Amino acid sequence: MAANEPRDVRFPRQRVEALTDGIFGVAMTLLVLEIRLPDGANPRTDQDLLAALGAVLPRLLPYALSFVVLGIRWREMVAERPGEAQVGKAYVNWTLANLLMVTFVPFSTLVLGRYGNLAPAVWLYAGNLTGMAICTWRLGLANPQRNAEDTAGFVVFLVAAAVVVGLGFLHTAWAPMGFLFNAFAPPAERWAARRKAGKP
Repeated sequence: MAANEPRDVRFPRQRVEALTDGIFGVAMTLLVLEIRLPDGANPRTDQDLLAALGAVLPRLLPYALSFVVLGIRWREMVAERPGEAQVGKAYVNWTLANLLMVTFVPFSTLVLGRYGNLAPAVWLYAGNLTGMAICTWRLGLANPQRNAEDTAGFVVFLVAAAVVVGLGFLHTAWAPMGFLFNAFAPPAERWAARRKAGKP
């Protein structure tokens, strides 16, 4: 660091937000590129086309799940953005770490879609989403008003990820269904907010 550089470097918030929105948008768009008819498919009848489309269905679940997860993470990041016009270096660094995890989602989704019957594909996907959750939770610490809610949602996500990894050992094909436990995150966050406010 240069001698005249301030220790607490500040960055324009709108530039950080623009990068975040752009990367989320690109990652969410890239997900759909893996959804295509099987190689060599050349349907000539209605039945042939229906069969080819049926072969695509197993890849739709990881795509939809990843799209929903990215949408939820983007929404949480929007809610956690600080109100000031500038943000500190730590906030920018955690945002970049989170965006790195976001850029891996199309790849981990592709691996899950192609090899979802193998446990390492499930572990890769779960690890990718867990990395995103850790970064998002860390960003939430910058906003004390949402700290309790974010921690409750983060704990629910970690439980869901643990269920996914555990199911990967037992019945891999259904392991990603463990992420449905994230449906409990909003009630857990509301409970944490009420408890923080001293309400029953």
